[in-house]
Amino acid sequence: MNKMKRTLCCLLSLVMLLCPGAWLRQAAATSYGDMISDILNRLNENDARCTSAPQQAVNGAYRLTEMLAVIGYEWASTSSQTKLIGDVLNDLSTMNDSCTSAPQQLANGAYRIVDMLAIIALENDTYGAYQKMILDILSDKDTKDKACSGAAQQAVNGLYRSTELLTIIALELDGQSVNTSIITGVLNDLSTQDDACNSVIQQQVNGAYRMTDLLAVIALELDTTGSYKQLTMNVLDLRDTNDKNAASAPQQLVNGLYRCVELAAIIATELS
Repeated sequence: MNKMKRTLCCLLSLVMLLCPGAWLRQAAATSYGDMISDILNRLNENDARCTSAPQQAVNGAYRLTEMLAVIGYEWASTSSQTKLIGDVLNDLSTMNDSCTSAPQQLANGAYRIVDMLAIIALENDTYGAYQKMILDILSDKDTKDKACSGAAQQAVNGLYRSTELLTIIALELDGQSVNTSIITGVLNDLSTQDDACNSVIQQQVNGAYRMTDLLAVIALELDTTGSYKQLTMNVLDLRDTNDKNAASAPQQLVNGLYRCVELAAIIATELS
């Protein structure tokens, strides 16, 4: 119950800052399932208020951060882990206050996604086999951040590092190593597709789409009974359908981030 109270407090403070009025619904949440539903509802409600694809992308990145926080709390086994999750949520809201544009908000969301995934990866690193790799990715994020010339490049940095961390999480859950080639193949796709990108926004799409691939792998790894397999595949099919109908890279980015939220919701539901 104490862990649930901490979760509600952290998410409540974030919702009040990023989505005025939604805190009334969040305050009524009594389970992880309620919080998962609330985040999905706010994804849709905020989407209806967005007037541009960049605003939608921010909505997706912020909701994904929240959904990953739920997953992190579900997996957390120590008070230090729950504190770290709360600190990341606080960072999201604090940095949001200093943002002056949607691209800056997107970079904020992308970096907080990295932080959440690093916590989750460390939570699942039972024997410390991946600790150095996780810390190296965080260090690489900071190094590349210094070389970025603007918020758009920072968002790429965040989404690419997130893909790398999702690779580690997927490998951690691949107990029998049956998905190793698929997992590493997605990471190879990130590099191959990056070579074909001719703009920063295309790189952002590349990162978001690879994240959906890996979140789907993780969802399927956790789905020991096959109960969520069709739902997971439906999200991937929706991504591909929307991709064909997208008129621009910004719309593709929204597609990728929204599908990430939905896949993360499946994972959170599996763990609840």
